[in-house]
Amino acid sequence: MKCAVCRNDMVHKRGEIDLRIEGKLYLVKNVSYAECASCGEKVLSAVTCKRLYEKINKKEFVEQTIRIPVLDAKYA
Repeated sequence: MKCAVCRNDMVHKRGEIDLRIEGKLYLVKNVSYAECASCGEKVLSAVTCKRLYEKINKKEFVEQTIRIPVLDAKYA
């Protein structure tokens, strides 16, 4: 599979990805995806997307609070 962004080869992986859906951030663990070795673009299969959306709609997830670093780019 070729990357839609830079046209380089994608590599299949399993791990964590983050999704933003309607302004809410979801961390998806242990998911299969393709990632571009050059630009880092990540792509989920249509089947995986459908399953994730179904789980979100049915609220089949665990809400957790995690701490993340937040940067202010005001002076960058």
